[in-house]
Amino acid sequence: MMLKKMTLGDIQNTELKMLIEFDRVARKYGLRYSLAFGTLIGAVRHKGFIPWDDDIDLTMPRPDYEKLLRLNRKKKLWPDNLFLASFEDKTLDAPYMKLFDRKTKVSEKHYKQKDVKSVWIDIFPVDGLPDSEKRIKLHYRIGMILVKLNIISAVNTGYGKTGFKIVVKAVFLKPLAKLIGRRRISALQRRLGLKYSYSHSPKCGMISWAYDGPGQVLTKEKYEEMTELFFEGHYFLATAAYDEYLTGIYGDYMTIPPEEDRLTHELEAYYEE
Repeated sequence: MMLKKMTLGDIQNTELKMLIEFDRVARKYGLRYSLAFGTLIGAVRHKGFIPWDDDIDLTMPRPDYEKLLRLNRKKKLWPDNLFLASFEDKTLDAPYMKLFDRKTKVSEKHYKQKDVKSVWIDIFPVDGLPDSEKRIKLHYRIGMILVKLNIISAVNTGYGKTGFKIVVKAVFLKPLAKLIGRRRISALQRRLGLKYSYSHSPKCGMISWAYDGPGQVLTKEKYEEMTELFFEGHYFLATAAYDEYLTGIYGDYMTIPPEEDRLTHELEAYYEE
């Protein structure tokens, strides 16, 4: 077996094939999902990947997310090269799901090798939220503290934008995150996500991985109204409230950012020949 280094185009093409498979499974079993974050910006602004983007993000209502977990345990959903990993099945330490392509190998600059092994797409649960703006903000404040601890527990010590941040993480936060343990942090994040029943909540958002804060919050009615968006020659599902969702997170998401603000995972990826 020989490994060949993948270009950004190779990575994107592999992820697109994975997304096509995910969409096939979702439609077959009536699972709702939405393109999310940079993937959704790409669909709206570029009709495909943001040119420098190297991952795909999806969200699912918590009931659909849990249904996919159950189906994955009982049925052969995927081609042999794909593997659905999750916190719940103890195949992933983060509190969400990743679909991996096992024919690829990945080295991500900032993450420990055991956390990222193959080219992947991320699948995040969307959960119910409290019924007041004040309580939603508090809920997200807790969620954002937990996600920072989780990331710090997973990345190499030197990962940070400034020297001061590197020192703080190395001296204070890294030992705290290590003491708690990543799986315990993820368990707390999952518990936070499940605190409010999705079915009985008027509003929803991604709280178990609250990286982008409360700007993403939508009424459940808006989030669940799905449309189809064109992405790299195919149509995929997305919340019809994508403009409100993206504006809440990014502001003017239609303006292409300057080169220094174009974030990637800085992957080195290889595929089996």
